[in-house]
Amino acid sequence: MKRETYQRGLPGAKWGIWNCSRKEFQFDICEDTPMLAVARLFQKIGDDARQWRFEPRQLPRTVNVR
Repeated sequence: MKRETYQRGLPGAKWGIWNCSRKEFQFDICEDTPMLAVARLFQKIGDDARQWRFEPRQLPRTVNVR
């Protein structure tokens, strides 16, 4: 992912946290940029967010978000 996309996101896109081992989005995180999604993950679970399995991914448009 390019640095600009990581910091500024994409127009109209929302980002969440993907768990690679369980193959699902977790923690109900929905942010405008991947950087904000990672920051929210650190707020929720602390240093455990450094694990390899968590990565920011663009949410599909069909997902109902609060």
